[in-house]
Amino acid sequence: MKKKSGKVLLMLCVTLLCTLFLSMTAAAEEKGALTAVDGTHITGWLKNDADSGEAVVVELHIYKDGNSEAAKVITVPEESYSDEAGNSTGDGRRVFDYKINWQELGGTACKVEAFLVSGDKKTLLTGAMEYKPSSEVLKKTESSGEEIGPGIPKKEEIPAEQTFEGYKKGESLGIFKTTGYCSCSKCSGGSGLTYSGTVPQPNHTISADITVLPLGTKVIIGETVYTVEDIGSSVDGHTVDLYFSSHQEALAYGVKKQEVFQAIE
Repeated sequence: MKKKSGKVLLMLCVTLLCTLFLSMTAAAEEKGALTAVDGTHITGWLKNDADSGEAVVVELHIYKDGNSEAAKVITVPEESYSDEAGNSTGDGRRVFDYKINWQELGGTACKVEAFLVSGDKKTLLTGAMEYKPSSEVLKKTESSGEEIGPGIPKKEEIPAEQTFEGYKKGESLGIFKTTGYCSCSKCSGGSGLTYSGTVPQPNHTISADITVLPLGTKVIIGETVYTVEDIGSSVDGHTVDLYFSSHQEALAYGVKKQEVFQAIE
């Protein structure tokens, strides 16, 4: 009886070790994962295999109404990636953040899957997620004339072009890192004037890399029209510094990633 019990115990231990080994192997081979799908963004991370020479391309497959065939396949553009390390993602991982307009897909519930694409090979990333529109989004979809469901006629759509302080939103200039600054000695030497000689104003003045956004360029960030009037030693590439009236406000703004659009008169 003791010998039989010993064999059973040995088999259980072997099974447990095999299960643990397989789970550790699967985790080690994990290439990345979706982390969030909300009303405006699809985010996730990738294992940063820079030494392997593997091209980092992510495809987002979006399925509507439980269909097995993707209604839309999106290749995440290069400007949506960033190299970050921290407790939320872990060292050596690359974050992607894609801004999506669900209204283009009818504003209905959708399932999202992400694939790492390398040549002809596609690897499914961990964590398929669902987008469920709020009641307000559904009302907006109904009033805008989108299809609500089979047999329900579309309502007449009244086109209206959105304007921002008299400007229209032009083409996207990409995803920029946005930070805050003020006129204090820590931020800008306390001169009180911008590089272009103007007095900086909140919700108007931004500092930018003028090789990317020349002085005088007007852009739309969020719901505000900004003008490039300043430069900074730490502002280069796809980075803009938003002017605030106090150092406390600038610090409170922190660091964000936002899509920047041309402002067209």
